[in-house]
Amino acid sequence: MAAGKKIFLEIQTKRLLLRKMEITDAPVLYEYWSDKDVTKYMNILGFESIKQAEDMIGLLNSLADSEKAFRWSIVCKGSKQILGTCGFNNWDKENQRAEIGYELGKQHWGQGFMTEALAGLISHGFGIMALNRIQALVEPENTVSRKLLMKLGFQEEGLLRQYEQVKGNFIDLMMYSILKNNSGLV
Repeated sequence: MAAGKKIFLEIQTKRLLLRKMEITDAPVLYEYWSDKDVTKYMNILGFESIKQAEDMIGLLNSLADSEKAFRWSIVCKGSKQILGTCGFNNWDKENQRAEIGYELGKQHWGQGFMTEALAGLISHGFGIMALNRIQALVEPENTVSRKLLMKLGFQEEGLLRQYEQVKGNFIDLMMYSILKNNSGLV
């Protein structure tokens, strides 16, 4: 990546705009981040106030400012409605890898939005961010997310036993990855 190159850019797909999260997104994101179905496989407890969503947006944007992680709001171009978020966690510049994360409001499930958003995000990661590897950690029971990753070209690498403590319990996670040279997106 060239020095000084701006990487936290808007990403456009056919139906979607991925843009930096704004504090005005908080009411909609609070709705999603407080929904037990949406947060079931996330490493957060369901939110109990809009203030928590505002604080999370502030935290994620500060991580972006320090180039440690990036999170975009997923916006429908037609309706301007916020559908969810996606982004890169744990950006390791030296090893040119990052972990992908995402969630979608329940009313938007099953419409191909996340497939489209992540395809744009992956292309951005390999192109603009000069990543070589994008990985995802998914709970084994989260079959929908696992199928999504496989559809996008990720390969299952294996089970990480009791890898993370979430909501007071150690949980297993499946490691998935996609590499730049076999992604078909570069």
